[in-house]
Amino acid sequence: MGIADISAVSSLLSRFRKELWMGIFDRFKSNRQMQDKTKDMSDMAERKANDRTGNKYESQVDDAQQKIEGPLGMDRDRPEQP
Repeated sequence: MGIADISAVSSLLSRFRKELWMGIFDRFKSNRQMQDKTKDMSDMAERKANDRTGNKYESQVDDAQQKIEGPLGMDRDRPEQP
């Protein structure tokens, strides 16, 4: 097996991994029940972080929550989609 073969296999695995994750995200985005449960868990984590820091870093915690939820299609600044 030469370097070209290893490179081709690596490229193929990378593309497969990306397609797999995109498929998981697409299924997640279409599952309203799972999104609601994830929002509840995210809110709970936000409350705990704010409680432990005495709300000192509230805006940073909120920014982090939005950055995590955004790629999952859970952007709270956008209106709910049916």
